[in-house]
Amino acid sequence: MTVTRAILVTGGGSGIGRASAERLAREGAAVMVADRDEAGGRAVVEAIVAAGGTARFAALDVADEADVRAVVAATLDAFGRLDGAINSAGVPQAAKPVHEIEASEWGFSLGVNLTGMFYCLKHQIAAMIGNEGGGAVVAISSAAAVKGLMHSADYCAGKAGILGLVRGAAVDYAERGIRVNALLPGASDTPLARRSSAANPALKGTIRVPMMRMSSPDEIAAAAVWLVSPDSSYVTGAQICVDGGMTIA
Repeated sequence: MTVTRAILVTGGGSGIGRASAERLAREGAAVMVADRDEAGGRAVVEAIVAAGGTARFAALDVADEADVRAVVAATLDAFGRLDGAINSAGVPQAAKPVHEIEASEWGFSLGVNLTGMFYCLKHQIAAMIGNEGGGAVVAISSAAAVKGLMHSADYCAGKAGILGLVRGAAVDYAERGIRVNALLPGASDTPLARRSSAANPALKGTIRVPMMRMSSPDEIAAAAVWLVSPDSSYVTGAQICVDGGMTIA
């Protein structure tokens, strides 16, 4: 298959990942939708193909480096190249104050949200080295990376770690034409956010959003898709808040 642009989206079966995959396909990219949720991921692919787009599905647990390596290889096999990636796979917080968080809960949260992001950047960037035109990677962090949230220290730590990972990677690969950026969504109407709010009642009433509403997943996806497009060709190492003003409140 000959494609002009191939993008891998992790967590592509729902929420921001799904909105990103669908927007990319509408703009003509071939999309690899990767997710632990096979039914959700395949439904996204079916919707994209039905609308005339190009997409494939791959099962992925980002906390498993072998899985990440295999999905990158599957993308190359399917489309012949990898030009960009939007990494939105993640898990919510343990919903406990720090002294109650078990080591296993901490390990799970950081294993997916931070170490999983490292695995994604490692193998995606390796596949982009040597591309004519380089490549672009977007790491979905969170407003929680720069703003404390009740009973969410594990989540805040993982999302903050992503910012350091992105800055370091951006410096490492700038001369090779590979751009790496972080996107910090605020309160977004996604399945993950709804599960997080339901499990963590301590959050209720503690988050102020000056725009007085949650974002839609597509509002976040618009920024993510811009960051993997040539329109953002001079942007790397950035941390861009798309949060309705949450981090300035």
